[in-house]
Amino acid sequence: MIARDSAVIPLTTLVDMTGREGIFVLPTGALVSSATAAVPLGVITEGFPVERKSAVALANFSGTVKVKLGAAPGPVAVGTYLCLQADGTTRLDSGAGPRIRVARALEAGVAQELVEATLCEPVILV
Repeated sequence: MIARDSAVIPLTTLVDMTGREGIFVLPTGALVSSATAAVPLGVITEGFPVERKSAVALANFSGTVKVKLGAAPGPVAVGTYLCLQADGTTRLDSGAGPRIRVARALEAGVAQELVEATLCEPVILV
């Protein structure tokens, strides 16, 4: 039996997600608070107050989504792999150190911008 046509689910969140589209969240509904310790469930595609469920695209979502770049994301170009930052935004995968890869950019972007990306299964890298 098919439950959904798309890997976007309604999620009860622990904080107001209004205006937080493109931010990654945990399975608990909390915002990501560590760039290396917790694997996210997915990314907010439609954020709402706590009283309403927000829409979250899961890692295996077949379409494209907008993900938010952080304050200092590095040179993000088409094809750049993106990793989590401690606030749920993303940055260029530097290729070194502990990190969680979550997406691949489909357009160039700069700090605090929403960029189109494909989600990938979160991978913990060291």
